[in-house]
Amino acid sequence: MHSPIDLFVYKIYKEKLLSHSDLRKMKYAMRVIWNEGIKFIILLLFFARLNKVSFFLFSLGLLLSIRLFSGGLHFEGGLLCFVISFNFFSLAVLILPYLFTLSFHRALILMLISTIIIYYHSPKPSIFRPILNKKRKRILKYLSLFSTLLWIIVLFKFIFIHNQTFFECGIWTICLQSFQLLPVKEVVQ
Repeated sequence: MHSPIDLFVYKIYKEKLLSHSDLRKMKYAMRVIWNEGIKFIILLLFFARLNKVSFFLFSLGLLLSIRLFSGGLHFEGGLLCFVISFNFFSLAVLILPYLFTLSFHRALILMLISTIIIYYHSPKPSIFRPILNKKRKRILKYLSLFSTLLWIIVLFKFIFIHNQTFFECGIWTICLQSFQLLPVKEVVQ
């Protein structure tokens, strides 16, 4: 049994609308969008059940605005990707903010370490989408650093004063994102 994505790509192939290379890219993009959509719905339902949707969405928004430029861990299998994502958001939203209460100074130290890691270890692209252009790689590095610093300013200047849980959720999200850059091997260029 073929998936709807396979059937759609086959139809495009038969009509000779795109090159083989473009068909592979389209199929990859469609699978990524499908898998991410399913993962998002499951995570949203899980956090809704725990009445933590606002923290999950905050963490997700923060993560995406940094990860878009910094890259990070990527997995071939959808199940492993889901398990890692589930663990990431469980740590950032449910576990770490309640396990470790962060003082202003501890949070500042964690952000300094995270910023250094993001500066030296980003971007880390997927092996399916390597960055071959050095200028693009440098731009992504600076954008990931800018996004991280912008979030740090927002967290310390605005959120820290009003909501400690959101603050800690944001701090842990940035930390986890930066720490996941460490084990990723550099794509050979």
